[in-house]
Amino acid sequence: CTLLFSPQRNFGFHSEQFVVSIVCTNMGAQHANPSVNVRVMYCFSFILQVVYSLAQSQYLDEYIFKVAEGISPHHGNLAVGTLESIAGVTKLLVAFPIGCLVDWRPATRTRLAWVAFGLGCPTFVIGVLAILSGRLWMLTIMQVAFVIFAEFASCLAMAIFTDSLASQSLDQRTAAFANVQVFQNLGMALGSAIYALTLLSFQAPEADAWTGFQTKSALLAGFALLFPVMLSLFTFRAQKDQKESKDLPAEESKPEMTGRAWVPYLVLLALLIFAVAAGMVFKFFPLFFINIYGMSGVQISVVQAIEPLVKACFTYLVGVCAPLVGRAAGASVCMAGVIGCLLGLSEMPGSEEGTHLLPSLALFMFRGSLAQASFALAWAILMDSVPASQRGRWSSSCTVLNMSWSGAAVIAGELLDKHGYQYTFCIAAGLCAVALVVFSPLLLLKLRLPSEAVEVFEVSPNARVNPDLERDSGAAGAAGAANPTANPTANHPGLPGAVEVVVVVDPFSTGGVLVAELLSQGYAVIALWTKESNIRYHDYPKNVDPKQLLAELDEEPTVEATAARLREVVGSGSSLAAVICGGDSGVNTADALSEALDLRSNGMRHGNRRDKLVQQQALQAAGLRFARTVSGTTWGQVAAFAETEEYPLVVKPIESAGADGFRLCHSMDEAREHFDFLNSSDRWCGAQNRGVLLQEFLEETEYIVDHVSCDGVHKTTMLWMYDFQEVNGHRVCIAQRPVPFDDAMAELVAYTRQCLNALGVRNGASHTEVMWTSGGPCLVEVNCRCQGGTGFWVPLCRKMTGYSQVDAVIAAYLRQEAFDAMPTTPTFLMFGDIIHLISYEERLITDAMPGLEAVCGLSSFTDVALNVELGKMMCKTTDWNTLIGVVALCHPDPAVLAAHTCLIRSMETSGSFV
Repeated sequence: CTLLFSPQRNFGFHSEQFVVSIVCTNMGAQHANPSVNVRVMYCFSFILQVVYSLAQSQYLDEYIFKVAEGISPHHGNLAVGTLESIAGVTKLLVAFPIGCLVDWRPATRTRLAWVAFGLGCPTFVIGVLAILSGRLWMLTIMQVAFVIFAEFASCLAMAIFTDSLASQSLDQRTAAFANVQVFQNLGMALGSAIYALTLLSFQAPEADAWTGFQTKSALLAGFALLFPVMLSLFTFRAQKDQKESKDLPAEESKPEMTGRAWVPYLVLLALLIFAVAAGMVFKFFPLFFINIYGMSGVQISVVQAIEPLVKACFTYLVGVCAPLVGRAAGASVCMAGVIGCLLGLSEMPGSEEGTHLLPSLALFMFRGSLAQASFALAWAILMDSVPASQRGRWSSSCTVLNMSWSGAAVIAGELLDKHGYQYTFCIAAGLCAVALVVFSPLLLLKLRLPSEAVEVFEVSPNARVNPDLERDSGAAGAAGAANPTANPTANHPGLPGAVEVVVVVDPFSTGGVLVAELLSQGYAVIALWTKESNIRYHDYPKNVDPKQLLAELDEEPTVEATAARLREVVGSGSSLAAVICGGDSGVNTADALSEALDLRSNGMRHGNRRDKLVQQQALQAAGLRFARTVSGTTWGQVAAFAETEEYPLVVKPIESAGADGFRLCHSMDEAREHFDFLNSSDRWCGAQNRGVLLQEFLEETEYIVDHVSCDGVHKTTMLWMYDFQEVNGHRVCIAQRPVPFDDAMAELVAYTRQCLNALGVRNGASHTEVMWTSGGPCLVEVNCRCQGGTGFWVPLCRKMTGYSQVDAVIAAYLRQEAFDAMPTTPTFLMFGDIIHLISYEERLITDAMPGLEAVCGLSSFTDVALNVELGKMMCKTTDWNTLIGVVALCHPDPAVLAAHTCLIRSMETSGSFV
């Protein structure tokens, strides 16, 4: 049986009610629902921490201390430190071999539960014999055996847990990892409470004797819990084996670590010194309260039960406050607090005589909470600063920290035996100060928590702004009103004096999702609407409140004037960090504006990148395969091409997006009719009357290659294939299918990157349509922004690969280290599909959509976007614009995905979906 905590929405704890249930895990299941393994990990972490609290914590240390004192007086601390150091050395020696064993065959990791069982049973037997015998040499063997088992079990559980969690969204992964820490703290508190209750349940005189039968019983109970730990490993379910993606050639796959490659080394060095300081005092604090203040076993158990709860609450508060100052500053403040607590303990009157117990307990708990919070923030900085391909080896550096912790214990034991607690606390405080000095250069960097959200608004009277955004904050508010060019963030009492401001040009469709993500990461956002965009001030996702924007501005008549207006709005107190294109109509403005502001940019040297004729001409000049294309504003300019080119022929606007104005014409008369129509009609996205393009029809299979580029380094975020079928007498795309990267796709990706280079696309997102013809890949068009479709595909990509194009473009512009850490091509963690919903009839929608509720209840359901609504006419599907909508599906089992797709298709043909 596994204890499962099942939140209603995701793996995180929220205000929603959660259900606690006891369920029996199906041992015969071959493939896992990711949430099952996540919950099993919670259970495993909880029970293992209870084991640590009972059988491997300060109670065992005091037991060893008393045993050693009975053999040789005044050497108890040395014995405790020595056994701790032996355990640390053992862990260091076995960590890498265990990691290699667990990674040997990832697809069969769950079978290694039998290895853990084979290690755990002897560990239990040795533990029982060692505790009952009370001999130091047997206790030493017990510690070695326990370390090997615990290291193997923890490594195995974490690997399976990470495999399962990789298919979840970023928020779910963050919540799940945090909850592991929550369950560990709960297990620690419960173990200590159990120990206290065990001692209280005995009324014999020896209830507080640390080597008595009652203490041995509690230690033995801890070792007995190894069996639930081992059994929980058997409840993990195997993940569906995924075909691993292949990488591009080495020269294309190497991340370019620039700028802050030294950050992880600096953080690790600081943590190493900090761990040495922590190792010198942590193990000996219970002994300090026992030997100096004469605390009983019951009292120590109560303290140990309360301490993890205090740590959990304090860490939560630090997490809330950290966005206000940043992770580096938050970690530094916590380190400084640790130093203050240690110095306070060393100078506490009566710290050697046993007086002032309550102040000492308060400093002890506060020190532990600060130390845990500082490590969490520093470790987050480290892991954010290393490439993804190296995170495994960097994670193994925790073993080095544990070794330094354990090695420091033997030194501290000697110091304590010779000089006492005050002297040792001062030495530990000095080492923490050294760690803080080493860590301090990070204060000069803007290392931002992903969840650092900053509320921003506009106070400049010249910008379009909701009146209720103009808040008064005393003298600062008055100054802002008097000076329109003052820092617009200065009037917010909760906002830091300087923030990074990002301009999103035409933030409609996925551009709105980009705005939402930037706001969630703590950046101030300005929405800039261009003259070419026909969308204004409404097309944001539901989770974006326009009031959160710093400002919404219209493009000025010139680039220089627009740049000056942006500088005026941002003011001198904040920095303009990036200009990013949100929608297709903003491509040229974003390039010109970022170049004028001297920010990361593609520049305008290659001309109008939205012009599809310019694109094909650039490919021709670069010697790449291109599509025969002409354009003009009058039929006479394109008539010769129309007369000589084979039909069907593509006729579309020279600038457009989302298949706007696209038509496949099968005769010259049809081509001319559509040409004249486009010349006389308005486009929803882009400048009007720019001309119409005629292009050869590229037959075969059409692919989409999504990239994000940074300083000329191109990284593929997703590959898609359009599935065109005959529907209602028309050629209609019925699905957009994710394609895994393989040798064939390597040629497609390489060609696409050559196209980007030919067009001078060095920075930002690109959504490239490529046709795979009999002569190889050939460009249809490049759209220099994120894929559109309102961004409904973002959750699907995050489930399938762990990130999306939106995440990557933010990293490229604002978090160089995160971009460097991303792979050059995606690796699929799950199977997915985007189903285009087809209508085979024309009718008025009068009833609720019965099929929609059924589809939303599928285990593979990820997202849906509909083009129809109650009370409106539904047309037969003949093109992109007459689709009922789209549904995104994702599942670890391809058979389940195929079955759900067939179900949706049957609903379409029967008319039961709508």
